Amino acid sequence: MKHAGILFLSRTKPAASISACGSFQLVLLLFDRIGPQQVEPWRVVWAGPAARRFWDAHQSALVAGTALQVELERARIHTLSTRPPMAEVHARVISAELAPARHSSHPAEQAHA
Repeated sequence: MKHAGILFLSRTKPAASISACGSFQLVLLLFDRIGPQQVEPWRVVWAGPAARRFWDAHQSALVAGTALQVELERARIHTLSTRPPMAEVHARVISAELAPARHSSHPAEQAHA
């Protein structure tokens, strides 16, 4: 199943690394603002040359509240071992880009990471 839309970066900084297979990998914690005072966390992984190009071009812009237009696949719900228990959606990135500026002022930075 594929998902597409605008999600917002959390306060958790993006994690760029080299995966076990040797490819560049970017992990982002994003939030879907599904209602007032209500967010849904998405932890997404993007691997490969396109992820590297995106990171190199936009690393300094990837701060809390930044809006991203994403296309995702393989979404799965994961329950976290927290008190109270929480869930987040894990997915793979097909594509991502900075969303138009009109989305950047969205109050996603109020979301807890």
